[in-house]
Amino acid sequence: MHPKKRQMLKVKRKAIKIVGDTSRVITRLHLPDTGDRILKIIQRIMRLPDPTAEYLIAQIMIDFSGRHEDIEHIFERHLKAVKDHLPLDFVLNDVQRALIGAYFTMEYSIESAALFNPSIVAHPDQSRQKKGSLRFIMSLRATGEGHVSSIVFRSGVLDRHNRFLLDPTSDFVETPDLELDPLYKRNPFQLKLNEMKARSEITAHILSQLPEDFTYRACA
Repeated sequence: MHPKKRQMLKVKRKAIKIVGDTSRVITRLHLPDTGDRILKIIQRIMRLPDPTAEYLIAQIMIDFSGRHEDIEHIFERHLKAVKDHLPLDFVLNDVQRALIGAYFTMEYSIESAALFNPSIVAHPDQSRQKKGSLRFIMSLRATGEGHVSSIVFRSGVLDRHNRFLLDPTSDFVETPDLELDPLYKRNPFQLKLNEMKARSEITAHILSQLPEDFTYRACA
């Protein structure tokens, strides 16, 4: 009996290249090594004359708002990270709040070292596609300085002629606000288990112990 001959799979390399873009930057919280240095920076900002502070924040907005969609929110978020170092009896005005947040903000180029490990899946929304075309989502691993990794996404269409048509990337890229202990609702878990046909005595017992609204920490 002769062994079954395996059919060769033909693979054709496409000309398309996905390369990292060093201009794609996120903001990160930048803190000095010690609390004393944080306090000294804050005190120097608070001693600035109002016209000087207003000029500085105006220049910062001009330089950075074109690369970050909501730079005011970012500065406010970073201000909150150092709020414990603020004098208890001092009320900051809007310019001081923004300027302090800016001083503890750094930019980080997420794709400056490499962009690799693509993975592609069909997009959940296939509406308005031409016959034979498939819209897709692609995830990639991006690395920047210090080999800090990020997951980035691209989207596009694979047309009926097997051509990859990538959508333009956004001018803005940013990290999300993290909600460390979000509030969950029990009912969506029940519905998902029903959808997956995964309901059992064990899952029913576990869900029966949960209130309608719960958090991870409350149940730990």
